[in-house]
Amino acid sequence: MAAGSNRAEFGRMAEDLALRYLQKHDLTLLERNFRSRFGEIDLIMREKNTIIFIEVRSRSNNTFLHPAETVDHTKRNKIRKTSQVFMKKTSAWKLFNWRFDVITLTGRRKHEMKIEWIKAAF
Repeated sequence: MAAGSNRAEFGRMAEDLALRYLQKHDLTLLERNFRSRFGEIDLIMREKNTIIFIEVRSRSNNTFLHPAETVDHTKRNKIRKTSQVFMKKTSAWKLFNWRFDVITLTGRRKHEMKIEWIKAAF
């Protein structure tokens, strides 16, 4: 399997783990991998009256860089613009609060992943 395939597989596994983790914390999935011309949002979830736009970042280790540090200014802007597209899609969402969270997962294997949820990350 090509390195890119392994990375995509690892990212998908991390996203699956993040989704299950958030669902255990009573969040409801609204959209997964929502795309616009500006970019993509990994998970869009609802917690009571709040819409949460979630970026999922995973690394096999954080020796050199914590996964959250990879969500740079450019990525944050893409997520913000894409969230505006999502909010315009359904007028009911305008009644909700919203925020941007980051979920980080660190580890090499599914069963040893350390999950960190950074609320209102940006």
